[in-house]
Amino acid sequence: MLDQFPLNMFRGTAKSFSTESKAREIARLAIKQGFDKEIKTEHLSFLYMPFMHSENETDQEYSVKLYKEANLENNVRFAEHHQAIVKEFGHFPHRNAILGRVSTKEEIEYLESDRAFKG
Repeated sequence: MLDQFPLNMFRGTAKSFSTESKAREIARLAIKQGFDKEIKTEHLSFLYMPFMHSENETDQEYSVKLYKEANLENNVRFAEHHQAIVKEFGHFPHRNAILGRVSTKEEIEYLESDRAFKG
């Protein structure tokens, strides 16, 4: 809920990312306590999603690892895509305007390209 609800309720505003760190904190605790081994497979993608939405490379690696270990192949594809963006730019360029960050020339070219992820 702390990942998906704010992203959709406050889409286009900085507030949409305001609970991301708390979502990761809770997800880490749930995984540490083994809850991911007890819930239905179709719910795992939501438990792991806060790591996919993180702009931290370590979280991105963890996201890919979690999805692969759970054999959630559809999600692996998206996790690897998110990871590649963060690896290339250090963050998600589509968030720049919302968060008041200045886009680099490379980020602008990316955002204007067909390969751009718009969120």
